[in-house]
Amino acid sequence: MQLRSQLSSDTRAAFAALYRLSWPVVTSRVGVMLMAFLDTVIVGRYSSAELSFLMLAQALFWVPAVSSMGLLMGIQVKTAHFLGAGDVHRIGAVFQRGMAYALVLGFGLMLVLLLAGTGILGLIVKPELAAGSRIPLVIFAASMPFFLVLTACSQFLEALSRTRDVMITTLIANVVNVVLLLVFVPGHVPGIHGAVGAALATLIARSLQAIGLLIHILRLNETRPYNLLGRQDPDPAGATEQRHIGYATGASYFIETAAFAGMTLFAGRISEEAVAAWSIILNFASIVFMGPMGMSAGCSVLVGKAYGAHDREGLKLMGRVSFVSAAAFMIVVVVLMLLFAWPVTRLYTGDPVLQPLVHQGLLLSCLFYIPDGLQVVAAQALRARKDVLAPTVIHYLSYGAIMLPLGFLFSQSLGLGVAGLVYAVVVASAISGTFQTGRFLWLDRA
Repeated sequence: MQLRSQLSSDTRAAFAALYRLSWPVVTSRVGVMLMAFLDTVIVGRYSSAELSFLMLAQALFWVPAVSSMGLLMGIQVKTAHFLGAGDVHRIGAVFQRGMAYALVLGFGLMLVLLLAGTGILGLIVKPELAAGSRIPLVIFAASMPFFLVLTACSQFLEALSRTRDVMITTLIANVVNVVLLLVFVPGHVPGIHGAVGAALATLIARSLQAIGLLIHILRLNETRPYNLLGRQDPDPAGATEQRHIGYATGASYFIETAAFAGMTLFAGRISEEAVAAWSIILNFASIVFMGPMGMSAGCSVLVGKAYGAHDREGLKLMGRVSFVSAAAFMIVVVVLMLLFAWPVTRLYTGDPVLQPLVHQGLLLSCLFYIPDGLQVVAAQALRARKDVLAPTVIHYLSYGAIMLPLGFLFSQSLGLGVAGLVYAVVVASAISGTFQTGRFLWLDRA
């Protein structure tokens, strides 16, 4: 039976299916970024200098963290494929491989950050910024294994369409994080304040959520037929496909995240205020980005199931519905930002030096919101139909080969500062959004 006939034959039902699956994921993704948002707001209102320390530490953490999220993407895609094809006996092996990858990557990257992270900062940014970022970076490094176990659990549950489970734990983790931020950041605990306090709050909240989700998965009646803790039959073909999806997605995520981290380092060559302003602009853009990111997860599951069921028409329909939904969401965001840019600016910072920089950057960012939303959904739709190389190549060209050089040219050589960094993102997002979406539509005609 074709997936499209299971959902409905009309577009309205396809939108409804995407909405039911995606809204908890959107909430969860926003919750993940809400943790960083609250870190930024509370630390930013405490001290602009401490905010700069926090943002530089996060920039180094997120490059390997987000790249590893991509490496684990095979969990979600292959689970969806096997569910669509009815090969449920292969799902347990997908989960076990995914958890093994998460633990190996988590502890390995933790050691890399501990041994080399502060040295990298010292080579690129001003010495006082590197010194202030050292302890927050160490704490973020310690959270890496928990973060990747959390990612693996979330992707597995989303593939099973249990997106609300992830959403609920994310909301609980945010409550824990806020309480700890209000205790740690102002210095109510001796020896802990500012960026160090925010990093410690994130570590505690993130570890509790990871442990809770893992226990939840193992206790679910729905997962018992998969024998998640038992011996699995060898599945070299499934393992190879899972790794290849992860390699391609991880490479895409690495390129994009490393490029944005590079832009933060460019800001560090300008001034402390430039780092803080650019970090606020990126933080808000990241929160906005979680809408399309959540839709991309729903799109991946639905397109993946259609692909596994060999339902070509269902695959085409879910891709187009996802693109329209992402574009509509981002249009609403642009309108709201144009109306409320100053209130958002004042929410982030009361610093009169930062406010004009942040306000200008938030308005300019409206130029890349729509293509950026489209590119993340289209890239994930391509991976779900096993076209894993094209999104990686497009990301490399857009963000690595084009955005980074333009960011340096605009912000440093031409002296445009933070605005120049935003202009570079606009160009890269327009290129990526056009080619990712165009690739999916072109494959539909083949």
